[in-house]
Amino acid sequence: SPGQRQAIEAPSGATLVLAGPGAGKTFCLIERIHHLIEHFDVAADRICAFTFTNKAAGEIAARLERTLGTEAARVKSGTIHAFCAELLREHGDRVGLESGFGIADETYQRTVLRRLGVPPQFHTKFFTRLAAHRFLDEPLHPKDVRVVESYENFLAARNVVDFDLLLIKTQELLADSQTAAIIRRRWDCVLVDEFQDLNPVQYAVIRAIAGDPPA
Repeated sequence: SPGQRQAIEAPSGATLVLAGPGAGKTFCLIERIHHLIEHFDVAADRICAFTFTNKAAGEIAARLERTLGTEAARVKSGTIHAFCAELLREHGDRVGLESGFGIADETYQRTVLRRLGVPPQFHTKFFTRLAAHRFLDEPLHPKDVRVVESYENFLAARNVVDFDLLLIKTQELLADSQTAAIIRRRWDCVLVDEFQDLNPVQYAVIRAIAGDPPA
């Protein structure tokens, strides 16, 4: 459609595409990458594309391969959590993580809460409140303060982070301007699928990697 073509062929630079469900946003992202390579002479390994679910990451990887062939493997694409984990594997010692740190999935997190004496029926609400505190600076309920401290100490003692901490630790890592500059030099173009789903920490991570847009 004309709107899709406008998004795909937009001039190089910061571009925000507004589109509703079913408008072909993923199609535009794939074709935008193709356009950057074919018409702006951007090397495939200088492009980084973020998604938010493993399903979307797999779909984009498959569609990139159909569109670009062997060049697709050179495009850095995947979930933002996977990207953060990779950066922390490389630089985690700068933010207090030891080599070989583990990543806690939901089952592990719930096991920790049970070890801390939190009944299973309260786990989901606890994690919702914890995320709101971490990402939106909402104050913790007084009853949660002790549990959060014990939960995070339990993870830290075992060199483990949960998925939220992957983002928070990466934001902390990229707050160092020299480290951010080194990482930023790896890519010329950063694309984000479902940009509206970014929370403030994810936005800060991507902003640090992409650099400030033109004034």
